[in-house]
Amino acid sequence: MVPVARDGTAFIPELGNSRAYTIGPKGEERKVADYRQALQELRAMPKACWRRPNDAGNWGIVTAVRWEMRPITAA
Repeated sequence: MVPVARDGTAFIPELGNSRAYTIGPKGEERKVADYRQALQELRAMPKACWRRPNDAGNWGIVTAVRWEMRPITAA
């Protein structure tokens, strides 16, 4: 299960930035090097939040609105 934001973007292995994943709400963000560890930490959050690039390539924080079963093909 992976978290999915309102805009339909999911927390996927390709979201690593500089060899780390940035997770957590604004002001409490932290970097986690391993995708599976980051996913585990997202599952433990009251509201899963992570950074991902938008269509313009700017990295912003999104919050999960649902969880979906998706295969993890990399990481």
